[in-house]
Amino acid sequence: MGYSGRYHAASLVAVFIALAIGILIGVGLADDVVSTASQELEASLRSDLDDATARVDDLEAEVGRERDFGERVYPALVAGRLAGSSIAVIGFSDLDEETVADIEFAVEPAGASVDALAVVEVPPDAGALAAAAGPRFAGARRGGEDLERLGRSAGGGLVGGSKLITDLRGTLFSRFSGTLDDVDRVVFTGAVPDDLDPKEEANTTALLNGLSDGARGRAAGTVAVERTDVEPSSLQAFRDAGIATVDHVDLVAGRVATVFSLLGADGDYGIKPGADRFLPELISPPSGQPIAP
Repeated sequence: MGYSGRYHAASLVAVFIALAIGILIGVGLADDVVSTASQELEASLRSDLDDATARVDDLEAEVGRERDFGERVYPALVAGRLAGSSIAVIGFSDLDEETVADIEFAVEPAGASVDALAVVEVPPDAGALAAAAGPRFAGARRGGEDLERLGRSAGGGLVGGSKLITDLRGTLFSRFSGTLDDVDRVVFTGAVPDDLDPKEEANTTALLNGLSDGARGRAAGTVAVERTDVEPSSLQAFRDAGIATVDHVDLVAGRVATVFSLLGADGDYGIKPGADRFLPELISPPSGQPIAP
């Protein structure tokens, strides 16, 4: 091999050595750059996380103070507004203990008591209801308007009791406790289950509409309520029946809305789709002078 050949070979070796050294240096530098960038990013994210955690802590403390304030103010806000009232709580398909407790927390500081609890059997047995109600309501076995008419008469009997309610008690309700003798206001809760066939759903809706309309026509106040953790909301059927609704009865604001709905406020109160406001627009104190909430 001549000089030029050896020079060319040496040049190639030098190039490859340079490339290797460059790669090694580049890898080392890249590791340093990546490591530095990673550390900076981690520090930035940790700082953001610390800031967010501190903000959450501040918000939780603020919410806690607001909740404590509401709990302290609530009894004074509603004191005496339902004095002497007797409440019937009527659940469709179910009546959970937490909802009953929320309703009691709402009405007792206002001077009312829950004196009757009942769960409407869903889907209703239209034939059995018609038979128990007697010849006047024989058509109710077909469902539809006749079943709604029976429900309307029974709904009126939720206020103060009636012979019809007594006759229907074992068929209309899957659970009943307490007495309707002094009931003057009614709270509805529960829902139309979503696993009913079309006929069962139609009969359930007819009965719900009838009971709601009958109670609303005779009671001093009616409302349908649920907790904020009920998803999806079950209140649309009651809205369709013309009953005021409250979808946040487990919150202080929901208790306020429940009491004033039982006093006659008409609206859909809460925080879920379907609610049109958070609280009643006007709150009337015992003196009759309206004040803004």
